[in-house]
Amino acid sequence: MLDELTAFYKLLANSSRLAILLALQGGEDNVAGICGTTGLSQTLVSHQLAVLHAADVVRARRDGRRTYYALADRHIETIIGYALEHLREKEGTS
Repeated sequence: MLDELTAFYKLLANSSRLAILLALQGGEDNVAGICGTTGLSQTLVSHQLAVLHAADVVRARRDGRRTYYALADRHIETIIGYALEHLREKEGTS
C-alpha cells in the first residue's frame, strides 16, 4: 500500500497535473476549456489527462467528437482541499 500511496502523491506533485485537477474542481470540461483555464498547451493537457486517467484520478466521457473530463470522485477534491486549507492556515501562523 505504501508504494501505491507514494505513486498517488507523485501524481499530485506535478504542477501541470495539479493545475488540471484544480481546473476540474469546477466540474467537467474538455481539453480546450482546461487549456483556457490553466494556460497550458493542448499537447501538455492531453498528455497529463492521459496520465491522470490511467491512474483513475480523472474520468472521461465522450460526447460526439469531444471528450469531457472530470475528477474521478470527491476524494480527489477533498485531498486537494485539505492541502490548500493546510497551506492557508500555515500562512496565517507565520
